[in-house]
Amino acid sequence: MDSYERLLRYKIILFGNIGVGKTSLVERFVNDKFEENYVCSLGYNVYEKRIFHENTIISLMIFDIGGQEKFRDLRKKYAEGANAAFIVYDITDLDSFSNLMKWKNDLVEFAGDIPFIVIGNKIDLVDDRQMNKKEAFAMCSLLGALANFETSAKNGKGVEDAFHQIAIRTLLSHTTGIITA
Repeated sequence: MDSYERLLRYKIILFGNIGVGKTSLVERFVNDKFEENYVCSLGYNVYEKRIFHENTIISLMIFDIGGQEKFRDLRKKYAEGANAAFIVYDITDLDSFSNLMKWKNDLVEFAGDIPFIVIGNKIDLVDDRQMNKKEAFAMCSLLGALANFETSAKNGKGVEDAFHQIAIRTLLSHTTGIITA
């Protein structure tokens, strides 16, 4: 592995209302692409991407699970064993913001008290924003999130930073990973 001493694999899950851009965020991060024509996730998708940090390769196994209520049991199944999570809302959709506590409660119920970051997505639609940054920061603080990022899956703004931050925070908060070196 060249100058890297270890490879750690972490399971990351995404929770949030349907249509907030969970799949688009992952597609932007993993494949650097954005699809204009939205198709909601039917079930789940699993992605992998490696991040290099100091002497460690961090392999993120990213589970993108549909936000529809009918996928609740599937979310429960795939959340098991997760190391960290994103809870995503759409800055133009007040309902998705209002549901952050519901998603946090599901996260704790399904995966335990794991570290998570809240993402406000679709900042490219700033003129349609439904909540201000101060409200978002206060909600993230109330939820106990590690951080709050605002992103645009469409133009890529903030996406890399959010994923890198969750990788590094997960590395720092977990003393064990799957070491395959």
